[in-house]
Amino acid sequence: MARHVSGAFQHYLHRRPAVYMFALVVFVMGTISGAFAVKALDTQQRSDLTGYIQTFLETIPQVEAAGSPAAVRQTFVQNIAKTVGLVWLLGLSVLGAPFVLVLLFLRGFVLGFTVGFMVEEMVFKGIALAVVSVVPHNLLAVPAIILAGGASLSFSWAALRTLMGRRDINMYQQFFRTALLTVGACGLMGASTLVEAFVTPTLIETASRYL
Repeated sequence: MARHVSGAFQHYLHRRPAVYMFALVVFVMGTISGAFAVKALDTQQRSDLTGYIQTFLETIPQVEAAGSPAAVRQTFVQNIAKTVGLVWLLGLSVLGAPFVLVLLFLRGFVLGFTVGFMVEEMVFKGIALAVVSVVPHNLLAVPAIILAGGASLSFSWAALRTLMGRRDINMYQQFFRTALLTVGACGLMGASTLVEAFVTPTLIETASRYL
């Protein structure tokens, strides 16, 4: 069963490399834009953000609260319902496809800005902080958002072609595949949330002793 699902998934991706490559390019463009946006910050903004990071590191012993049930539930809702779920809903209509691209770009922008600011302001210390605070959960979150975004864009493209007169496209099958991939993306995002809630704080606390 697992082999059959894996084979079907690979077949699906092999038939739609352009869609997923496009989603990835949009995300990377957002990341690059976020990194360059750091240059636009004025001195006061840089000082405020640096102070926020320093305060966070100083209060890191209380970071255990991040793993509380309420905080985990809130993060689940934020990551799954308001990110993956929203991407899926937008992809169900042709008009929502551009907003899927906007979400991919913004997600990349936030990631690029966060890492870019840490590295530019704190250099090696910033690199270390980015590795322990940003990288772990994003190793799962980024594939999740790309998977969900690509599936939504693929469905929107199929719907557009159907509206233009194509009769050889099975939209029920397209919907099922998109929903299945979205569930997979939710699984990845859920795992990312658990890493962010329970693993990342421990890594930050350990790293803060040496930063």
